[in-house]
Amino acid sequence: MVLISHRSKGLKANLKSPQFSTYWHRSCTCANTIQIGKLKKTSTKSAIQGIIKGKKYFTVETIKRGLNKSRLKYNSTTVNQYLYNLKTEGELFDAGRGWYATVNASLELNTKPVEKLKSVVAKQFPLLKFAVWSTEQLQPFEHHMMTQFTSFIYTDIDAMKPVVECLKDNDYNVYLNPQQSEVAKYFEPTSATVVRQSVTEEPVEGYYATVEKILVDMFLEKDRLHLMDGAEYERIFRNLVLLHRINMPRLLRYADRRKVKASLIKDILAAEQDVITM
Repeated sequence: MVLISHRSKGLKANLKSPQFSTYWHRSCTCANTIQIGKLKKTSTKSAIQGIIKGKKYFTVETIKRGLNKSRLKYNSTTVNQYLYNLKTEGELFDAGRGWYATVNASLELNTKPVEKLKSVVAKQFPLLKFAVWSTEQLQPFEHHMMTQFTSFIYTDIDAMKPVVECLKDNDYNVYLNPQQSEVAKYFEPTSATVVRQSVTEEPVEGYYATVEKILVDMFLEKDRLHLMDGAEYERIFRNLVLLHRINMPRLLRYADRRKVKASLIKDILAAEQDVITM
């Protein structure tokens, strides 16, 4: 009993000592720091998830603007780490440099509608660079089903006329770079093939246009050739990007090359701001 009493008194004495007081203060400070750190981490992650909730496509800048608006302190490394974690967990997917998407499925375009066209031109001009696409490739995303399709081939300016002659010899209803003012006079959209000059840095895979090129080209051709109205194009665009993941920077870069980036953003992307934020 005496020994226990002695130790008890020693413990009480230690509790009152300056050394124990310093140790206790440091321990509490460390524990509080850990708890605050966990709270901050949770708050940042929750804020990011709230910002991207319901969005199909968004940029890193979108997240940073949202965090700034919520007055939540953060650093770029932390944001990038959260995005990386969400990708690893299968909640986010890469949609091009600086862009993310919650749409998992990438798009594999059906090239069957233009395979014969590609083969005819490639056989006649084996060294020629060109790209083909058809409105028929967008048929799965249309609201009003098309019954008439138009195909396009983009190639070097010096090769345009020889390609037209080649296609005429193969019984194609082909047109050399028709403009909007000429369409009403002689353009017949039934199974038409249009030859246009290629655009530098246009996104293609072999001889086939990517979906990003098709969407930008179609944005122009819908008015030039009176293929469809703006509302139908917007429905096709929305149906496609909601079901399949596209490369947004590639789309915007090519739109910029074709000098329609501002119009595409204003008329289409801005109208889809419920699912796309830049």
